[in-house]
Amino acid sequence: MKTKKVTITHIAKAMGLSPVSISRALANQAGISDELKAKIVEKAAEMGYIKPRKHTPARILVLHRKPYQHDNSNFSYMVQGIEKALQQADTDYSIEFLDKENQSRLILPYRLSKGFKFDGVIFIGRFNPEYVSFIQQEIPNLIFYVGYSPAYDYDSVWFSFLNAGYKQCKYLIDRGHTRIGFLGDISAYRNKEKKTGITSALEEHGLSVEESLFFGRNEAFPARLAGLISERLLPTAFICEHDFTAVELIRLLQKHGLKVPGDVSILSSGNTEVSAYSLPALTTMDLNIEYSCRTVVSTLLKRIAEPGKPAENIAILSTLVERESVRTL
Repeated sequence: MKTKKVTITHIAKAMGLSPVSISRALANQAGISDELKAKIVEKAAEMGYIKPRKHTPARILVLHRKPYQHDNSNFSYMVQGIEKALQQADTDYSIEFLDKENQSRLILPYRLSKGFKFDGVIFIGRFNPEYVSFIQQEIPNLIFYVGYSPAYDYDSVWFSFLNAGYKQCKYLIDRGHTRIGFLGDISAYRNKEKKTGITSALEEHGLSVEESLFFGRNEAFPARLAGLISERLLPTAFICEHDFTAVELIRLLQKHGLKVPGDVSILSSGNTEVSAYSLPALTTMDLNIEYSCRTVVSTLLKRIAEPGKPAENIAILSTLVERESVRTL
């Protein structure tokens, strides 16, 4: 039979005193005589009262490997979002920048080197696997935010570029586009996933996949773009890896006398500040950063509470933001 938990109210009723008096006595506060305080403590022990443990906030270390200056992405919003989510979760936290050299030399973050203890660590971005293993010896509970790799067997939260690529391509197809190009770093894992999403949408709609229209963002691209224009083989629409890539493409097209979206439609990702102020304003994908940050923190706290649970890979879906850079054919 389950024993009923003894509370301050139970003790107060048994002694004919107020709950406030009982609470003050058990907390050893002033305002109650030592004699009465001793009687209350004795009665509480007799009734089997167990003093509630004080809530101890989780201690979280946040590590990132990207400097704030020259930020051309949503990185600063991600760091701010993580900080806000940690505050909302009532944690103690420390945020540190860690450069590549310290990683390669397996140097502890400053706080750890000074003897601070942490319950969990959040890695923002990609880190060397050797360094991750090194840190895990000090802090066993960890999670990756946006630095996902299929080689990792850790908790991770990132963005579903597979879904974004499919969604972007279908959006263009629904508006009459059949020759759709892509511009971005083809070697990046996120863009390999995005390419899979794009090709899946094309195939499902009975359209051919033209590998020649997937362009790397490199020095050779301006010349390749000029060749497509002169040969009249330019796609009717481009999907760009992020907003800044789209702005660069708009500038290149304008040099050739082409207009967006009059001659070429452009769809990007990130919903950064530049997307709203670009001319034309960019149709883009919002990453839902604030929600993803809350997911990172809640997933790490779940890991701390249940260290033996299976690892989770949570992919947040993006939301389309329609503006002026895509036209219907």
